[in-house]
Amino acid sequence: MNNFFCRPCIAAEPTTQFVIWATLLLAGAIFALYRAYKNFKKSRLIEDMPTSLIRSASQGFTELIGIGKTHGEHLSAPLSASPCLWWYYAIEQYKSSGKSSSWVTLESGTSKQPFNIDDASGLCLVMPEGADLTARHHKQWRGRQRHPLGQPMTNTGGTLRRLLTTNIGFGARYRYTERLIKEHDPLYILGHFSTDSTGKRSLSIKKMTGNILRSWKGDFAALLGKYDSNGDGELDIAEWKDVQQAARKEALKQQHENSRQDKEHAITKPADSGLPFLIGSQEQDALSGRYRWRAIGFSLAFLLAGAAATWYISARFSSGL
Repeated sequence: MNNFFCRPCIAAEPTTQFVIWATLLLAGAIFALYRAYKNFKKSRLIEDMPTSLIRSASQGFTELIGIGKTHGEHLSAPLSASPCLWWYYAIEQYKSSGKSSSWVTLESGTSKQPFNIDDASGLCLVMPEGADLTARHHKQWRGRQRHPLGQPMTNTGGTLRRLLTTNIGFGARYRYTERLIKEHDPLYILGHFSTDSTGKRSLSIKKMTGNILRSWKGDFAALLGKYDSNGDGELDIAEWKDVQQAARKEALKQQHENSRQDKEHAITKPADSGLPFLIGSQEQDALSGRYRWRAIGFSLAFLLAGAAATWYISARFSSGL
C-alpha cells in the first residue's frame, strides 16, 4: 500500500495482495456505514420516543428519565474506592518495543449490580448488563503501581510527582481509567420495561382460589372441624360449596391487599436484538447529540473508505489487467 496513488503499481500487485487490501477497504466501508446507521437510529429514538412515568408505563420498549438511587448498598469503584451505582475501570501499561510504543490494556471490568431510577412517580430496578452505557463521571490518571491505593495520583502535585507520573522515567508506567454513575445523577434509560415479572400479584381469582383450597386440604382435620356441620366426618356437596365460597372470599381479600402494595418494576435489555438498550447519566439532549456526532463521524469514515475502495479497485481494472 506504499504506492496507493500509483495506478501502474496497483495493477502490478499480486492478485492475493490486491484481494486482501480490496476486501479490507470494502469491509471498513461497510462497518462504518453500519455504525453510522446504528448511532443515527439511537439518536432518533432518544429524540422521538415519548417519556413514560414508572407508575403508569406500559410493558415493553420504554423510555424513562429520572435520577439514580441505590438498590441496597453502594458500590465502591475498584481503583479509587469512590461510592457509586455503577463503575467501569481499565488499567493500561506503557510499553516500548524498538521505535514503537503504546498503551496496552492489562485488565478492565464493568459492574453488573442493579440500581434504581426514581422519577418521582415510583422506583424501577435497572439491570445494566448488556447496556450501551455512558457515564458523566470520567477520570484518567497515571501511577507507578499496577493497582493504585487509596485516592488516585494526579499530575499537579509538584515536580517529584510529575516525574513519577509522566512517560519519561524508569520502571513500569501505568494509566488508570474509571467511569462512574453516582447516586442522584440524572438518568436516561431506553429498554424493556416490565412490572411484577414474577406474576405473584397477577393471578386470577380462580387460580388463587385453587391455591387456597389446596392449602386448606393440607390440614383436612381443621377443615372438617370448621365446615362439617352435620358431624358425619365427611364434607358433603353442600358443605364443600361452603368451603369453595369461603376460599373465593379469601382470594378476593388477598387480591385486594396485593393491589394496594407497591408494584415492582424493572428495565432490562430488550430480547429483540434490533432494539437498543441505552443508559446515560447525561441530559437527554446531550446524549442524543453524542450519538448524532458519532453517526456523522462514521458517515465520514464510510465516505473515505468507500472512496478509497473505489479508487483502489478501479486502478486495478482500468489498466486492463
